[in-house]
Amino acid sequence: MKDLRIKISGTSGQGIISSGDILSYATARKGYYVTTYRAFPSEIRGDGKCYYTLRISEHKALTATGETDILICLDEDTIYEGIKNMTSNGILIYDKDIVPQLKETRDDIITYAVPLSTIAKELGSERSRNMTALGIIVEILKNLHLEEQILKDIELRYKLKPQAVIDSNKQALNAGIKYAKEKLERKDSYDKAQMASTGAKLIMSGNEAIGLAAIAAGCRFFSGYPITPATEIMEWLAKELPKFGGKMIQCEDEIAAINYALGASYAGVKSMTATSGPGFSLMQEALGLASMAELPVVIADVQRCGPSTGVPTKTEQSDLFAAMYGTHGDCPKIVLAPMNVADCFYQTINAFNFAEKYQVPVIILSDASLGPRRECVDLIDIENLKIVNREKPQLKEGDEYNRYADTPSGISPISAPGDLYGEHVITGLEHTEANAPTPEPDVHRQMTEKRFRKLETAAGQFSKAKTYGDEDASIGIISWGSTSGPVFEAIDKAKENGIKVQALYPRTLYPLPTDWIKGFVKNKEVVIVIEANYNAQFKSTIVERCTHVNRGTEVLEFLKYDGTPFTPEEIYDEIVKVSQMQEEKIALATNKHTHF
Repeated sequence: MKDLRIKISGTSGQGIISSGDILSYATARKGYYVTTYRAFPSEIRGDGKCYYTLRISEHKALTATGETDILICLDEDTIYEGIKNMTSNGILIYDKDIVPQLKETRDDIITYAVPLSTIAKELGSERSRNMTALGIIVEILKNLHLEEQILKDIELRYKLKPQAVIDSNKQALNAGIKYAKEKLERKDSYDKAQMASTGAKLIMSGNEAIGLAAIAAGCRFFSGYPITPATEIMEWLAKELPKFGGKMIQCEDEIAAINYALGASYAGVKSMTATSGPGFSLMQEALGLASMAELPVVIADVQRCGPSTGVPTKTEQSDLFAAMYGTHGDCPKIVLAPMNVADCFYQTINAFNFAEKYQVPVIILSDASLGPRRECVDLIDIENLKIVNREKPQLKEGDEYNRYADTPSGISPISAPGDLYGEHVITGLEHTEANAPTPEPDVHRQMTEKRFRKLETAAGQFSKAKTYGDEDASIGIISWGSTSGPVFEAIDKAKENGIKVQALYPRTLYPLPTDWIKGFVKNKEVVIVIEANYNAQFKSTIVERCTHVNRGTEVLEFLKYDGTPFTPEEIYDEIVKVSQMQEEKIALATNKHTHF
């Protein structure tokens, strides 16, 4: 066994997320690679469905989405949803006290009906069914030796709870293990399965990686307002930032949040905020102020389904237009899109470096698939990270300080209040190099060019676009952000079946990465643009501008906007369809030539 997908499902309040988190931490601490996908409803309690998919592997797993090997269901509805996407010989575990008889099943899967409610009630609380189910899994996968670590992780998870809560969860886990040992009539062979442990590693979510990177980059001020699915960044920094002398402020709204961050930046402190689509909309005017006043600031936008309140707990990549073209006027900014949890860390480091060096707002586009997702990350050498700080003016008494000096790079040294001889004021009005407000046309033209010159200077520092697959492939995929895992796995499967595909993933989306895309499409007959939005935002803003370098390249789009992430299987199916289309075109052209 090299790779295993486990899915736990049920409704809100049944402990789906808690049991999934405990299992994921335990497996990571045992040295296995782990990646997860968590989905939960907007309701705290009710009929909303919760899903926790956990992938355990000997190698770095790229995505947790896709087919399921072991499915645990604590309610009836998720049984019939889940079995559709199970692998052949997969295991279904469900509560036979809730579902005495299945309405439908599959002949090619193994089914274990377990009296989870009865076992939990005997221990005093039906609420511990999730831990009883977890115990069944621990015994089924006994060769992974998870029992001791899960008991430790139960203590860590509930350390702020009364001891009785910790004890009851342990008892429920042990009861599940005992039932599986003594009463489960095993029809599977997982008790013989082996998986190699690969040593120490980190496990964190995309949101936690952003918070960790912010501290490592020198951020010492965070202001925010709670909003799903970005709140975890604020909550994590609320606990960790004070340990490094930093401050976290929960504001009354997102307008206040970004303006607090700009105020702290003006005071000389590396600052950031985090939000999702509705809050990002409220920040647009202040983004214009940051651009005009040339104040460094980092904004993490963990996208969700929209518009308006939308579907707060589901994923989309639909804020790209807002990130690239939002706010008013010509507004220089940088937009980054991390591909996975590890990349959330490194792109956040880049975000702070770019913000500080080029004195622009930098937006990190994550989403509800990537932000809450936990993955194993290789150990990070924090001490050797390249950290950039803003350029300070070197002044002496009598020097004239032009805060907005029109330099060849567009970068002008920035002082903070209290810096000797660096006194200045800032304003959202157009201004001269000395920051005197003015409406003069020549000055506005000069300063606009100066502000955008910084982006031209920055372009050479952007992380190169990631490529994956065969360079000589005639089929290309261009995408961005969190779709990378399922896309790369689909490319691997296509290669196994004789189809060559290459993918391109820019990590910088604005300024437009046209050179990368132009170079990529030169030898491609067809390019599929994959993204999670209805309007094909990346395709329409960037890709279609670049395909003129090879007018024979056909540009297709494969879009998803139902709130769920892409799976490798559906991307592979699209690749097969496109490959067949290409073969039919070749055959048609050959037949025409032969007839002639």
